[in-house]
Amino acid sequence: MKFKLLLVLMLFALTACGASSQSNQSIPAVALDGNPTNDSATQTITQTSEQFSGGGVTASGVVTSMQEAQLAFALAGNVKKVYVAEGDQVKAGDLLVELDNTTVQAQVDQAQRTLREMTSQAATAAAEQAVAKAQKTYDDAKKKVNSISNRHTDNVTINYLKDQVTLAQHTLDRTRDEFKQTGGLSNVDPVRAQTATNLYNAQQAYNHALSNLNWYANPPFENDIALATADLDAATAALQESKWYLSELKGEMLPLDATGAQLAQLQQARDNLQTAQDQLEHTRLRSSITGAVATINIVAGEYVAPGQAIIGVSDVANLQVETTDLSERDIPQVSVGQSVKVLVEPLSTEITGHVIAISPVAGTLGGDVVYKTTIALDNLPESIRAGMSVTVQF
Repeated sequence: MKFKLLLVLMLFALTACGASSQSNQSIPAVALDGNPTNDSATQTITQTSEQFSGGGVTASGVVTSMQEAQLAFALAGNVKKVYVAEGDQVKAGDLLVELDNTTVQAQVDQAQRTLREMTSQAATAAAEQAVAKAQKTYDDAKKKVNSISNRHTDNVTINYLKDQVTLAQHTLDRTRDEFKQTGGLSNVDPVRAQTATNLYNAQQAYNHALSNLNWYANPPFENDIALATADLDAATAALQESKWYLSELKGEMLPLDATGAQLAQLQQARDNLQTAQDQLEHTRLRSSITGAVATINIVAGEYVAPGQAIIGVSDVANLQVETTDLSERDIPQVSVGQSVKVLVEPLSTEITGHVIAISPVAGTLGGDVVYKTTIALDNLPESIRAGMSVTVQF
């Protein structure tokens, strides 16, 4: 009986030890079957942890356009017409909105008419005549200066001119005596009329001969030289300015120092037209970039103030990524040119890119200091859109 009792106790002890050993083993996990979840956030986190399991710096971000423009007029006015709608594709330079510009258009028309008259065929013909007249005046002034400069001549010529004066004086004396002999005749008597005519001609001949002698025999007066030179200078300038004006009408190149009253008037007319055209262009709002119209904050007939942003255009064909929560603790591990992986969360698609800019100025997010980085994408999925959330691994 004692042996049997001892055997039972030993068996009980062994059973207790086995149970204790089994209780220390881990319980295997059991996967429960059921319907798949539709929680997109859970799917994104799961996929992110799977694809970005290699480590590195991770940050959230958003897809943005490489270029965005908020467009405004430089002057005030009432909207005449809006030429686009939200979502329209536009190119740089396309007309988007136009203000009421009736008055400005009238100024452009007037400036165009003025310039058209000043550059007409009749104006060109008149300029050609002016050049011809200026050339004649210049030639005459040049000859006068040359004659003054060459007044002195040889003694033979001087003696000849003196002889001409002597002969002219003799003829003058003779005709004067003949005229005196007819003093008793009537003024209408043919003999007296002839002697009077002969006396007049003799006096003119004598004056001319004496003038020639004085011209060549005596040095010129300083006054005569100064006057002739001034006339030549004025004729030279007038000729040059008339030529410049004609060249301008013909569309030829002019030197930078070209002058002239008519030239200045023509250039002023062109400046007036350009100013009016610029003013007219300021009433037309054009896109500064190629992209899609994102926002329109104006309607026809509404008043707009200068600088009031009324249309936004976004370059949706060229997208990039900007991080939103890259911590100051992680920024030392990021550099321009660094390759990155980008998970576009709404599309569950991973693409590659590289850092093209790091903001030198910090921002804050929930009390944390963060730096925005800009990332160029290598390949854009077809359905990617600006504003989509992304996760970036540097």
